[in-house]
Amino acid sequence: MTAEPWPRYLVQSFISANQAQFATDQSVYYGPYTRLLYYLFGLDDPFEISPQFHIPEAPRDAIYVVALFTVELNKHPVFFVEVKPPASFALDSKRKQADGRMRDRFRDLRRSVVTPVSLLSAHSAPACPSMTCDLLDADGIARVRQVAQDVRAMCQRLQPLAN
Repeated sequence: MTAEPWPRYLVQSFISANQAQFATDQSVYYGPYTRLLYYLFGLDDPFEISPQFHIPEAPRDAIYVVALFTVELNKHPVFFVEVKPPASFALDSKRKQADGRMRDRFRDLRRSVVTPVSLLSAHSAPACPSMTCDLLDADGIARVRQVAQDVRAMCQRLQPLAN
């Protein structure tokens, strides 16, 4: 699968964020993912990118603030990305917890979503939907672009239902 490469500014954003000294800094990926989502869904289109933050109730997990970027059409979620720093997933148990949080988040959103909704868990330097490819290589680029195209096509078909 081949794809046109990302614009240089996007690649540079992810490369700059993916440095060892930022391994525990969750906020380092907020800019790159915001840029990516606006690139995929546009500034002039009807989509809004809405960042949301959840601070865990357990004090021991307080360093793991969950950042969720939701793409909305007429205030209906159509796509979301959970962003966490790579160091937060050194253990398989943390990956399992993240999977559970994503499922909980989807259950919370289910009454307001335009279905089907797509999600991306970005918990390692840079991940894509199946968590088996690099967002910056040709396969990852093609897969993420395809997901965005599918979401946009679904929204065009369902636009009257999303109002």
